[in-house]
Amino acid sequence: MNSRTNFVRAAASAALLTAVVGLAGPAAAETTTVIDGADATASLSDIRRVTLAHRDTDVVVRTTFTDLRRNSAAGLRINIDTDSSRPGPEFALLSGLGDGTDYQLMRVSDWHIHGAPKTCSHQASIDWANDVFRFEVRRSCIGSPTQVRVGVRMTDHHDPSHPVTDWMLGFRRFTGWMSRG
Repeated sequence: MNSRTNFVRAAASAALLTAVVGLAGPAAAETTTVIDGADATASLSDIRRVTLAHRDTDVVVRTTFTDLRRNSAAGLRINIDTDSSRPGPEFALLSGLGDGTDYQLMRVSDWHIHGAPKTCSHQASIDWANDVFRFEVRRSCIGSPTQVRVGVRMTDHHDPSHPVTDWMLGFRRFTGWMSRG
């Protein structure tokens, strides 16, 4: 083989390696999904699935419901546990599930909300067409934890005399602990 053939082969190998490495992209998040049965059938906002992704820079929680409606009277609390040595969550996102509702990220101690809402980087959105509530928070906003787990509770006040509460997997239950990806 001549040097031109070796150069062409080396260039082709380098291009292939670059393409393969480029496809790999950044490391994926550690992710878990919890399926919650139809246990709050008196509400259209019955929790059906919760997915937690713990990424290098943020934590994302995606909650799917039976049938979200823009005129919903339901609310959501996503409990965020960042310290396995303490019982209960250290943070909670509070939000309505209807159109025009707001959300707040709060500190939690012994399951009780305290202090002013956090102003660090976080966002929430509702996709009524796909029945999904999505919450994303920068890891630095919640103390840059090495592990995190979440629990989700929905409360529907459509009929104030008979509010419906749905805990993902049961009262004060959480996903498994997820390390960052």
